[in-house]
Amino acid sequence: MAFDASPSWSGFNYQGKVALYHALTLINNDINADLSKIQLTLENIEDFEISSSNSVISLHQVKAYNLSNYSNYSDALLEITLELHKNNNSIGYIHTWKKIDFKKNFMSLEDSVKDDLCFLVSQYAPMPRNGESLIEKATSGKKSLPKTAAILRAAFSNKCAEEIHQILSSILNGKDDSLQRMSTYTYDDGNSFCDLTTINIKIKNEIEKILDKKGKNTSKEQIERTFHYFLSSIDEHISTRHKQKQNGVKLSITLSSILTSIIEDREIISHQYLAIEFKNFFALKLDEFMADEDDYQHPTNDEKCNLSQVRDYLLALTPLELWSFYRSFSPQSQLVPGQNLQNALAVDEIGIRYVLIKIFNAINSDRSIFNLNRFNITYKNPDQPSENYLPTTISNVLPPEKVIRKIAENPNATELLFEVKNIIYSGSEIFPFYPTWESNCQAPPHSDLNENEKQTEPLRIIKLIPIDIAKGILS
Repeated sequence: MAFDASPSWSGFNYQGKVALYHALTLINNDINADLSKIQLTLENIEDFEISSSNSVISLHQVKAYNLSNYSNYSDALLEITLELHKNNNSIGYIHTWKKIDFKKNFMSLEDSVKDDLCFLVSQYAPMPRNGESLIEKATSGKKSLPKTAAILRAAFSNKCAEEIHQILSSILNGKDDSLQRMSTYTYDDGNSFCDLTTINIKIKNEIEKILDKKGKNTSKEQIERTFHYFLSSIDEHISTRHKQKQNGVKLSITLSSILTSIIEDREIISHQYLAIEFKNFFALKLDEFMADEDDYQHPTNDEKCNLSQVRDYLLALTPLELWSFYRSFSPQSQLVPGQNLQNALAVDEIGIRYVLIKIFNAINSDRSIFNLNRFNITYKNPDQPSENYLPTTISNVLPPEKVIRKIAENPNATELLFEVKNIIYSGSEIFPFYPTWESNCQAPPHSDLNENEKQTEPLRIIKLIPIDIAKGILS
């Protein structure tokens, strides 16, 4: 596989859910079969694979693009075609959020991929060769490569240019049946695509089928808690797998272990369950933002995505760790990591979706500092080494005075705002204040107050900073 995306997705993503859904359908196909030798492996050869006794049965590419244009999927289709060449007894599927449009003037996905292969083969063929074809670039010593050349190099690192040319020609003319073994994945509703909301429903339906076949409790609560348990399990599995990857250890999940986990009683609400519920919600808000063309523009190959770096870090956290980070992002809210359902899910949906994620997207990620010990993310300008900027969920619904009052009333404010001098929010003005001015009956300081003066407060003066102003300072 050319590009490993597991740090970006963790267990609460489209990729992990699609893998879980497919595994559950295999279990339901023959629930009484010996499932101990059939394994699900994430992020190994492809996004996931199903194998039995070390023999790969199927390879799966997963793309969660809110787009249908063929060009968005051409690299993934080439990649899985090449892997099928190397695994000649396997079949391959591409799973997508939206239906893939065929290339213009072509009537099938196979013919569209053939046209891509035809370009690679014909580009290499003319003599004398000058090293400019993608096949030649793939076998060159260059480090910086076009995406297609990088895919060719990753698939055939031990092949010369002529050998790669022959392989592609063989696939193109049908002597190699790799293309015939590749297709879009068809779901139980007959569609060749499935969005994030629908895949959640499908997973729960498969869980219910298994529970029913095993004569177990099929209550809504049991199904919901089993669903979230698996999201957490996949999350933990990917995190562990990623840590072990550098040691060459391949971690897999047997279908029999998945079946055993499903039929366990999960009626009791736990602290962990609530954290899982929150992480699933938080990931959904990220997906919504990145799918909204008005809020998010996909970066080009040369552009950096600020949001991706922060998203990758946050979704790689455990559910409980992410909940602790959310508390830091919301110093205006009295949130505690307790087991109370109403408290644990009393999250600010508007603040997450339209303020916090907007900040992550707008602010230069090179200025970010990830602090797992304090459960926060701050930004720092190297020209202002003592100035930390905390991203928050604070919207412009309340005036700054009321926001400050809520912060002052929060018994956790001192802990959450330790060493923070600036709070990024969606208001329109800079507003300085003492974090404890309310309790000490002190008025907020004037904006021209000399911050170098000795302070008697346990925390220094803090400023509410609008997003656009923070963006300019931290550019």
